[in-house]
Amino acid sequence: MLMSVNRRDFLKRAGTGAAILAGGSGLLHDSAFSMCSANFQEKSNVSFVGSSSSGTRRQAILEVLEPWRSIVAAGIEGKRVLIKPNVVVANNLAVTHIDALRGLIDFIRSISSSVPIVIGECTTIANAFQYFNSVGYNTLTNEYSDVSLVNLNDTATVPSVDCQIWNTDFSSTTTIPISSAFVDQNFYVISICRPKTHNCMVMTGVNKNILMAAPLTASKTQMHGQDGWYTGRQNNENKCLAYNLYQLANVIYPKCIPSLSVLDAWEGMQGEGPVSGTSIMQYCAIAGQDPLAVDRLCAKLMGFSDIATEPMNKNTPSYTDMRYLVWISNAGFGNYNLDNIEFILGSLEAMESYVENYTMSSNYSGDPSYSTNWTGGPPPRVLDSTAVLNSRTLDPKPFLVPQISSPARHGHIIFNFSLPIEFTVEMGIYNLRGSEVRRFGKEFLPAGRYTYTWNGCDNHGSRVPAGKYIVKLKYGSGQICDIVSMTR
Repeated sequence: MLMSVNRRDFLKRAGTGAAILAGGSGLLHDSAFSMCSANFQEKSNVSFVGSSSSGTRRQAILEVLEPWRSIVAAGIEGKRVLIKPNVVVANNLAVTHIDALRGLIDFIRSISSSVPIVIGECTTIANAFQYFNSVGYNTLTNEYSDVSLVNLNDTATVPSVDCQIWNTDFSSTTTIPISSAFVDQNFYVISICRPKTHNCMVMTGVNKNILMAAPLTASKTQMHGQDGWYTGRQNNENKCLAYNLYQLANVIYPKCIPSLSVLDAWEGMQGEGPVSGTSIMQYCAIAGQDPLAVDRLCAKLMGFSDIATEPMNKNTPSYTDMRYLVWISNAGFGNYNLDNIEFILGSLEAMESYVENYTMSSNYSGDPSYSTNWTGGPPPRVLDSTAVLNSRTLDPKPFLVPQISSPARHGHIIFNFSLPIEFTVEMGIYNLRGSEVRRFGKEFLPAGRYTYTWNGCDNHGSRVPAGKYIVKLKYGSGQICDIVSMTR
């Protein structure tokens, strides 16, 4: 199995005499790396329903879900439905409204009267039931048959699995437990939340609702870079959190989780979100299988500019300010691009009449500004939208996953990695003394997910002995490493 150790230790172990891969312009005629298929192809479908103050939230959720009936019916067959609401604190405006859950459960029960439905959350306190009861979720177990509440922090009920996340030195990692519910394909996971501003990531939508739920309670603040951080004002905190959300997306989203995303935009939270903001009414809802597409429309509804900007402009918030969503989309997990979104109910023109310009968190426009927290100072201005989406200013890191699901078989090891932006990459295997064993190639690659299968041979075609080896992925001016075990 993969041996997970501190990446700084890997580099020390490799030593200053570690082999350096050959330079050059780097584009190979025959690619050494296979590109993985994207979760969603060129277009992502969404549905939109707008209402008015005379309508009801529950009905809006029912209507926005109707186009997905056949897809949901096929998806839930033989599975348990896991509804993931957003429950940050016991504040009704900070949580997914109970009537939104009612609308969702009404829809599921209109398809199946027997499929088990679990409402699960891993909140900021160890006992999620305190919050469930405070906001009335406990009443749902009496209103509907076979609906239960689950504290995803309780590993006796739902086991955890380990995942590596970055520390603020951006060269070492910490292993944290995440709920296995988010990588278990026996669950049909539905993300449902309201649009909210966020003190660290600018916006809370359906993606963050899943990705920040996955870490168990004791490890949530570690996602920000250090245990106890959560304010968004520590040096490199927001940058580290964005890196780690990208990390978790690479672990969770290959399982096609969430299976469905629902944005309850009847009433949002602006200002000091995600906990202490104020109400803003919009009376609408969005649904889709692609969480990136749903969040792109969430950003639109919240008044974020459609123009990609670098540096971030606090006077004109842009959809690219949620840079981790850009990276996840670039890696092939969905479409965070209006041009690649198609409406199967409603239209972009109809949705535009429901747009409100949300007041941002004071962290966004305060001193230091959100942008400065990421970069340490004003970054160079980038005028071209394509260049913004592939910007290196915020130093995005690839994700490297050797042997994550199984040990080496028959002397072969599969390496998976994803690129949040385009890079020239070099990949190779080294022994623990730092000497090169096998060079896979040096290529310029567009953003996306890639795989390479090592046959266990060195550069001369000879089988390497069993033992531990370092896999090194160099990208741009950086590199990430991990240790793999070769068995015979």
